Amino acid sequence: MSCCNTTVICCGIKRQLVQDCVECNWLVFNQTPTVIFQANKVVSASGTIELSSATLGMTTVDVIFSKGATVIKTFTLENQQCLAFTVVGFDTITLRGDSPSSTESATGSLCLTLRYQI
Repeated sequence: MSCCNTTVICCGIKRQLVQDCVECNWLVFNQTPTVIFQANKVVSASGTIELSSATLGMTTVDVIFSKGATVIKTFTLENQQCLAFTVVGFDTITLRGDSPSSTESATGSLCLTLRYQI
């Protein structure tokens, strides 16, 4: 079941914040960290992330929000699970699967509405 819309409508400037909308599909293999979003400044965002399918040996994928080397928030997704979130003060989103086997993988999608100060 998908929780991401196929059409994303992005907003303009509201007060002193700018909003951008980002939508992407992702693929992660084994436990190799995969960066799916990176900004050149610290942002806050609300959105959804979905793990739509995984091979049998891949049971979870960690979604890691960080600012530089500091982890701000981590969520764990199971196969066919979707999560709505709001996270403040990050610049990178990284995914990492739980399987050590190089033949295991997972796919999904990210919908993100970013906010940052101008």
